[in-house]
Amino acid sequence: MKPKILHVTAVTDNFPDGQKLTAAKVQFDCDISSCVHPAQFRVAGKRVIAFRTEGDTAILELEPAGLIPPPPKPPKGAGSPPPQPKGPPNLPPAIRLPVEVAVTYEGTEYISDSTEEPVVEDFQQFLLDGMWYNLFVPELKAGKTYPLVLFIHDAGACGADPKITLSQGSGAVSFAAPQWQEKHPCFVLAPQVDKYPYGPMTHDDFTVTRDLDRIQAIVDHVLDQYPVDRKRIYTTGQSMGCMASCELNIRYPDLFAASLLVAGQWSPEKMAESCPHNNLWILVSEGDRKAFPGMTAVTDAMESAGATVLRSRWDGTKQAQELTELAYREMKKAGNVRFTVFAGDSVLRDLTDPNPGACHMATWPVVYPITGLKEWLFTNGK
Repeated sequence: MKPKILHVTAVTDNFPDGQKLTAAKVQFDCDISSCVHPAQFRVAGKRVIAFRTEGDTAILELEPAGLIPPPPKPPKGAGSPPPQPKGPPNLPPAIRLPVEVAVTYEGTEYISDSTEEPVVEDFQQFLLDGMWYNLFVPELKAGKTYPLVLFIHDAGACGADPKITLSQGSGAVSFAAPQWQEKHPCFVLAPQVDKYPYGPMTHDDFTVTRDLDRIQAIVDHVLDQYPVDRKRIYTTGQSMGCMASCELNIRYPDLFAASLLVAGQWSPEKMAESCPHNNLWILVSEGDRKAFPGMTAVTDAMESAGATVLRSRWDGTKQAQELTELAYREMKKAGNVRFTVFAGDSVLRDLTDPNPGACHMATWPVVYPITGLKEWLFTNGK
């Protein structure tokens, strides 16, 4: 009797540059280890790179494909783009592609009816004051409190789907991953900013939209609802999220035990005035035309206001473990502000994108896999 397909599952995995579709699992009604072969299968729009069977299931490993497509490029010869407002580029809203696959087996197509999304599926989605947010809740034990990590995404990830921030990069999921939670159980809070109709949340003139107030309201709500250790609240963010984290430090200088600030810039005067003694680790690419000079000005101003600034220059082509060792060395030094610059365009690694913003966007996939940076964050408490 011909084996019958019961279920098809779309499977994802998490990478430094985001969540990707990596496999299709096809479950049959019997053991198929000796009666199916790779030539019987096709996956629409995907390249199968490996095939194996496990009892009643055929597993088709796919060439990893991201779930957040890049914004469309203007057609050649389209002329000059319209003037852009101050702040992050006015990109169209990001979308998250459905987590699904279409598998053809012996001429019949089957659409996936379930998903496996490690870590991402462990977040819960909630809505407060018109803003979606994702919350990872650790395994709670009676009488214990736990740190909270606030992650704020960049402008390119603005959109209506609450899971965009979980799929576009690894800033949130890296703190919720089992290997991190085993050592450092914590809450992970990842708001999803939809910039319409308010525009990007942060601007180059150091102003913000009301979305920042919404994020603070979400933080306050989570603190009221869950056993959070209020002496160990941390913030981190990339680009727009870095800028938002800077402004939150200015408004609430006693809220965060430490901040990990990636590829952003903000007001040197405000940072120096409000939070010169806060624990900050700032990381930018030397090839980032805004963040590098912007954060150089911030650290100079904070140093003049009394901060102890430790400066370092790293090779962004090094692997995460090598960069973690560098982070451990920096952690041994006394100082409350660490300013790490990735040399030249080294964060690009194997990328050849000539886009002038490439060094900017390539910074956070290098930063968040560096375990030592997250370890530093968690060594701080009030």
